Amino acid sequence: LRLNIIPGWIAGTKLTFPEEGDVYPGRKGQDVVFIVAEKPHSFLKRDGNDLLYTAHITLVEALCGNCEIVVPSITQEKVPIAVGDKTIKPGAKRKIKGYGMPISKQPGQYGDMLVTIEVDFPTHLSPAQKQEVRRIFG
Repeated sequence: LRLNIIPGWIAGTKLTFPEEGDVYPGRKGQDVVFIVAEKPHSFLKRDGNDLLYTAHITLVEALCGNCEIVVPSITQEKVPIAVGDKTIKPGAKRKIKGYGMPISKQPGQYGDMLVTIEVDFPTHLSPAQKQEVRRIFG
């Protein structure tokens, strides 16, 4: 049997080969059924035709802006997201059109990459740093 897996198929898609399985006397051959399963990815998660990615930035980048977030795609391409000079709140969302999964029933069409931006806070501040933060924001 030859399987032709179409990019973009979702988990649970069934491929049936009628009467290609075991044959018992007096009966026709059994069907062979393959069910597509998705292997988890290390940093991308699928949501329909879209891909979800969590990007991490530093607190300084979140407060000052003007940084670039580089998002890896399923094609190994690095997709930059330019962040303007505004502050970025933890959990901010960005959408990159056309960088999701291939849409199996629409050749040449792709879902989107949905990026959630998380801010990595420092785990420790020295007394001098705390004083400076209070001076700036207090």
